[in-house]
Amino acid sequence: MTVAVPRRRWPLLLAVLPLLLGLAVYGQLWRGWAAEFETTLADWFPSRRPAVSGFPYRLETTVDAPMLVHEGTVQLRFIADRLRLNRGPWRPELTVMQSEWLKLSAILPGLSPRVQAPAGTASLKLDRDDQGQMRLARLSIVLPNAVGSTGLGPTFQADRLELHGRELEPVAAPPASDPRLPQRGQVVIGAEGLRFGRRGEQGTAISMTGEAKLRAAGRLRDWAAWAAGGGSIDLVLSGRDATGELFALDASIVPLGAGLRLAGTIRTVCPLAVQAALNGTKAAPELRLRAPVQLSLQTYLPTANAPIVQGLPANLAGRPRRAQLPPCPRLA
Repeated sequence: MTVAVPRRRWPLLLAVLPLLLGLAVYGQLWRGWAAEFETTLADWFPSRRPAVSGFPYRLETTVDAPMLVHEGTVQLRFIADRLRLNRGPWRPELTVMQSEWLKLSAILPGLSPRVQAPAGTASLKLDRDDQGQMRLARLSIVLPNAVGSTGLGPTFQADRLELHGRELEPVAAPPASDPRLPQRGQVVIGAEGLRFGRRGEQGTAISMTGEAKLRAAGRLRDWAAWAAGGGSIDLVLSGRDATGELFALDASIVPLGAGLRLAGTIRTVCPLAVQAALNGTKAAPELRLRAPVQLSLQTYLPTANAPIVQGLPANLAGRPRRAQLPPCPRLA
C-alpha cells in the first residue's frame, strides 16, 4: 500500500533538498582538496602518511617529530617536536604552520646560521610562473623567544624574530650604468628585544631591521650556478635602542673561493661599541656622538679572525657628544 506524503510537507522538503545537495557536492569537493593536500604532505614527509581533517572549514593535520632536510652545497634542516599544518579548502597555494620546540639550521659556504624557539608560526605561499614552474611567492616565519647564531659574531637571543623571504621575477633589465645583476630574491629581517652574547653576559636589548637582496643571472636554484654567474647579496641592517639609531650597515656579499667575502660600511654614533661587538672585545664607556661616523668593514667567511673594522677618526675623543642622552649600550 502506498502512503501519500501530506501536501503540507512538500514546501519543507523542497527547501531542504537544495541544501542537502549542496552539502553533498561540497563534501565531494572538500574530499578532493583533502586528497590533494595529503599528496603534498606525502612529498614533504615521505616516511609519513598524515591524514587530513577539518571539514568543512579547513584542511588540517598534525605531524609529530617532523624533519625536513635539503642536501647539497646549501644544506637546510628543520626539526620540531610537533608541527600543525592547515589550509583553506579553496586556497591550496597557502599553507599555515604552527610548530613546537623547533630548530632551523643551514650550512652554506662560509656560514652556518641556526635558530631555535619553543614555538613558531609560519606561512608558505607558492605559485607558478609563466612557464608553469613552482615559485616561492612568500615564506614568513615568526619566532618568539628565539636563540641562535648567524655564524658571524656572537650568539643572540630575541624576544621576537621575524624572517620573510620571497622569490622575485625581475621586472626589467637593469640600466647599462648598473653593473649588478637583477634582483631575484629578497629576505627581510626583524628582531625585537635582541641581545648578543652568551646567556648571562649579553649586551643591551635593541631592535633590528634589515633586508638582503639576492642578485643572480637566473633563478635561485643552484649555489654553484649563482656563484659562477656573478651572484651577489646586498645587505642592509639597522639597529636601534629606545633612544635612537645605533648603527646602520650597508654591505655586499660575494662568493669567493670556498666562502664568502663581506665588505661594506657602518654608520654609527657609537663606534667603540660597534667595533668591540664585531671584534669580540669589551668596549670602553662611550657617549653618543652628535654626528655619526662611518667605519669600513670587511671579512672573509669562514675565518677564525675577527672582522676588520677600520675608519675610527683620529679626533674621536674630541668630537661633540650628546651628554644629555644615555651612554652607548654594550652590544655584546
